[in-house]
Amino acid sequence: MNSPRKFAQPLLPFLRDGDGVTAFEACGLRVDFSRQRLTQDDLARLVDFANGLGLMEAHHAMVQGEIVNKSENRAALHTSLRSQDPASPHFDEVKEARDRAYAFAESVRSGKWTGCRGDTITDVINIGIGGSEVGPRAVYHALMGLPQPIKVHFLSGVDGVQLDRILYGLDPFRTLVVVSSKSFHTRETLVNASVVDEWLAAAGITGSSRDRHVIAVSANPDAYKDLRIPVENLYPLWDWVGGRFSVWGSIGIPDMIALGTDVFNQFLSGAYEMDRYVYDAPVAENISALLALIAFWNATRLNITLQCVLPYDERLRIFVSWEQQLEMESLGKTTRADGTVIVGNTGQAVWGGHGDESQHSFYQWLREGTGRTSIDLISCEKPGHSHEELHRVMIANARAQAEALVTRDPSMPWFNGVTTISISDLTPKTLGALMAMYEHKITMLGTLFGLNPFDQPGVEFGKKLSREAENRLREDA
Repeated sequence: MNSPRKFAQPLLPFLRDGDGVTAFEACGLRVDFSRQRLTQDDLARLVDFANGLGLMEAHHAMVQGEIVNKSENRAALHTSLRSQDPASPHFDEVKEARDRAYAFAESVRSGKWTGCRGDTITDVINIGIGGSEVGPRAVYHALMGLPQPIKVHFLSGVDGVQLDRILYGLDPFRTLVVVSSKSFHTRETLVNASVVDEWLAAAGITGSSRDRHVIAVSANPDAYKDLRIPVENLYPLWDWVGGRFSVWGSIGIPDMIALGTDVFNQFLSGAYEMDRYVYDAPVAENISALLALIAFWNATRLNITLQCVLPYDERLRIFVSWEQQLEMESLGKTTRADGTVIVGNTGQAVWGGHGDESQHSFYQWLREGTGRTSIDLISCEKPGHSHEELHRVMIANARAQAEALVTRDPSMPWFNGVTTISISDLTPKTLGALMAMYEHKITMLGTLFGLNPFDQPGVEFGKKLSREAENRLREDA
């Protein structure tokens, strides 16, 4: 009989084992790091490291509009899209674009903007992929109410099943199509737009009639020509905002229409409040900076390569996909901004799911499997419904699992670290704050790793190969 395997006891501490503060509150969020695997002394050294590295100075430079995306020679000013400070970069330009988008959204909501026959708009098809889809879809899923006078349908990948399921039952005369692409060269988006255009044409919606049913969102000033729509149907993006950071601007037009501009404005306001907090708070008390520092510690010191996001709230189901793209596209790199190669871990693999459902799926692996995982467990103190018992069970599960997930045999080399994020009430403002908090975590991790979190060369390489493969398939047909 084989003898039992022997493991060196890791003796990993919890942050809560010391006497320091482990939970911080800002903008309706409470973030508790007590179940992460480091000591108060470790955390103090991390804070000193960040201060010595100039973490906050780098953050301030980004917000102030310095060129931080060195590979593309661009600023990274997603914070300007929600700023209420007239001194922020591009303030007047952003406000003008937002006011125009708001006016359009309200005209659709009020019935002033109609289809070509005078029908009110009841459905919006958002055609876009990546940052042009997952951000607005996450916001829509989180904030949509009942009933929904105007529904949004998100057409992203070039999968005919998804297309058919969206178009089936829709009335083209009551449908508005929003084609979103920063470059307006994204192949999936252009192909989908062409097929939906055929659907409109089959109903007789062509020529000037089509102008009542199609708009574009793009940083490409010639996008309206490519889409054959009037220039006034084009809403701007800018090259100083990355796609995965763009939900705050014109990419959010479907949400402005479906949820209302007041809701969207509150969403921006919550993000701006978080921006101001993160800008001013010292590293040792700054939740975004601490999230980044602990992720850096987990990756580089504890060899944790997985980040699991577990929201205990249906409204945050799509948030997992948004955070996955934000983090993995930004930090999935091994080359520093200066061109040198990193040896060791950088960005973690982000995955997850609805917390309550996942307890009956992959929590067994988290609890007893052979992995090391950092976990963000998110819950909302106030439910988005009136069913008290359901919420009581949900919150009880969230609180119990926060502890269960770190209760493992200490003789094993596998373990979890857990951060709990409690939202007082999931409103447009707290959703904006939550998403902005994660954005700042990711850009700060870029500084800590020495990476440029604003480009995506691996994505661009894949697009190039896809175009070549498509051309070969066309030649072989």
